Amino acid sequence: MNKDNTYHLSTVAAEKYESQKVPSVFGPLAKATLEAISLPENAHVIDIACGTGVICKLLAEHLPGTGRIVGTDLNPAMIEVARLTMPDSKHRVEWYACDVTELPFENEEFDIAFCQQGLQFFPDKSKALTEIGRTLIHGGRFILTCWRTMSPLFQAIADSLRERVSEKSAKQAIAPFSFRDGDVIASLLTGANFRIKDVSSVVVQRHFESPRFSIRKELLASPYEQELVEKGDETIDAVVADVCSALTDYQQGGSLVIPQEAHLFQTENAVADQENRRVR
Repeated sequence: MNKDNTYHLSTVAAEKYESQKVPSVFGPLAKATLEAISLPENAHVIDIACGTGVICKLLAEHLPGTGRIVGTDLNPAMIEVARLTMPDSKHRVEWYACDVTELPFENEEFDIAFCQQGLQFFPDKSKALTEIGRTLIHGGRFILTCWRTMSPLFQAIADSLRERVSEKSAKQAIAPFSFRDGDVIASLLTGANFRIKDVSSVVVQRHFESPRFSIRKELLASPYEQELVEKGDETIDAVVADVCSALTDYQQGGSLVIPQEAHLFQTENAVADQENRRVR
């Protein structure tokens, strides 16, 4: 596993991610993604960079028949929270903390692979995509989402962090949105022998009913959590105030409603490997 994990999360941060970010953004995005595709019966499915397992949990509800669901993530804390929060399932469910470029699976083990908001974090994107393709059967589908536009919320957070905390924290805040060019993503996919079948967009509306309270929670469920905590409550309160002030255009009553738009790529693996094809 890559020891230089820039986006390593503590167990506390992973638990906050599950309780806060999954309901507000990653759960709705995962639901919209699954609604846009069809799922074959008895499929073997892998979710790359699965976080706390939101796609795996939805697959457990909606995958027809009896299949295999595998979640992988570089962060052991994410995998542990995913394991602990996964409900009982009729499907075979497995969790692995591993690097996407060194997946612990044989060739052609899976019918479908998902990657929700993970590609932008992979240092070697081409190698990661090739490795994902290796684990898919010929014609197997790869479903990918990446943010399509910069989030006004995270731009405001980054601007404040740059002034009050550090450039490192500011870069971490906008890192999820740093890889948005659809043409570049498409080129990487075709370069890794994926055939693009459909490209669309999905918009998630993030609701903050009590903005100051909710944004504070957002800040403390992030990779820059520790730096903020070390700076103290006064700095955290100042960042929250900066962000709320920057987002007045998104106020609706006493709440904030902020859009986040994602690319949705539906592709299939164009590489055949007859000798290693999985037989069920």
